Amino acid sequence: MADTITHFTHPEHQLLLTHKSSKFWCDLCKISGTGLRYRCETCDFDLHESCTTYPEILSFYAHPWHKLALADHSASTVGSAICCDLCREPVKGFYYKCTPCGFYLHPHCSLSPRLVHSRFHPDHMLMLVPTAGSCSACNKDLMVWTYRCGMCSVNLHYKCLFTAGNEGGSVGDDRVDASKKTQKPALTAKK
Repeated sequence: MADTITHFTHPEHQLLLTHKSSKFWCDLCKISGTGLRYRCETCDFDLHESCTTYPEILSFYAHPWHKLALADHSASTVGSAICCDLCREPVKGFYYKCTPCGFYLHPHCSLSPRLVHSRFHPDHMLMLVPTAGSCSACNKDLMVWTYRCGMCSVNLHYKCLFTAGNEGGSVGDDRVDASKKTQKPALTAKK
């Protein structure tokens, strides 16, 4: 972990690794944080340490047709009301986009594992797939991306999987470790 970095989201100045107990607002993800951060005092610019690791260009399994580019929503021309195509939550800060397809993705959602194990359905792994129907946990309609067990016809909203009661699950051994996801419960990789 370097004491100072140059980051493409703030090329004007170097960012200094800082630890303060006060809250801050991350200028990349637009989510608050405390403690360790990279900071530019001159500009009052802060980044979570984890937000500095997102690449400018990303290949993502749920949108294999094109690479996704990291963009700043405040400089966007797509309008104020865009949602992440994975979690269906509004985009506020930086986001990944596919311009030809109109696909949008929160940076932290790019860490979503393809396969997960959930306490809600401990018998089989659940796979992130596009599907329709209703959620097996909350009975609400599914929006597109769902964690699904095809053998048992169990479907879980993205949000229902990553809420209380599902902590301690695990992701497949060849998938992303979701414990690094912002605002999500820790899931541990299977060894």
